[in-house]
Amino acid sequence: MSSTAVQQPPTPAPKPPPAPAAAASAGKGLHSKVYNGLIGACDKFVPAKMRPLWMHAAGPKTIFFWAPVFKWGLVAAGLSDLARPADSISVSACAALAATGIVWSRYSLVIIPKNYSLFAVNLFVGLTQMVQLGRAFYYQNEQEKLKKAQEEKPALKK
Repeated sequence: MSSTAVQQPPTPAPKPPPAPAAAASAGKGLHSKVYNGLIGACDKFVPAKMRPLWMHAAGPKTIFFWAPVFKWGLVAAGLSDLARPADSISVSACAALAATGIVWSRYSLVIIPKNYSLFAVNLFVGLTQMVQLGRAFYYQNEQEKLKKAQEEKPALKK
């Protein structure tokens, strides 16, 4: 027998299964049936150019799309609060919203799939609340200056 035996080529590794497309809700309740029916009806009308977005793991078929869409309401509320008097701003509420906006902005970039719409909405929530905090601190500083000025005035008159 010769030392140059014929070797079989190595078998290729099995291909990984394709990434799952965005699935509709897997729940069994009435709300899931209604949602799945609505998504199924809309599936037929999605144009070919919009299919990648529609089938994306964070697309309109999933909660990963709809949660950020509705969270834009917090941004709208924060922007409308800019017209509010600075003395009625809740510093603790603004600080909590700013902190969660910043934390969730970071989280949205480390989860899989990356959710850029969640990042954007949380970034704007954090920014609008930081502007509100700035307004509140500026107002408090101005009030302290006015108080000191009023305390000094009677002392100057005597």
